[in-house]
Amino acid sequence: MTDPEIHTWWPRLSAEAKEVLDALGGEIIPDIVRDEVELLTGTRMLRAERLTVRDRDFIRTQREAVD
Repeated sequence: MTDPEIHTWWPRLSAEAKEVLDALGGEIIPDIVRDEVELLTGTRMLRAERLTVRDRDFIRTQREAVD
């Protein structure tokens, strides 16, 4: 099973779920986020899924202010 790529679900994720991920650190992705991703993508995520460094970099670039 392959988890969905972050660029396919991050833009559609709710503000609440995005804030949960921002506060996450290196912990396992919480159910609220995983459930939402599964609804958005139709793909089940692994229960032990964590954000990768690449995922965190993607989120950071999406949060940066656009000039």
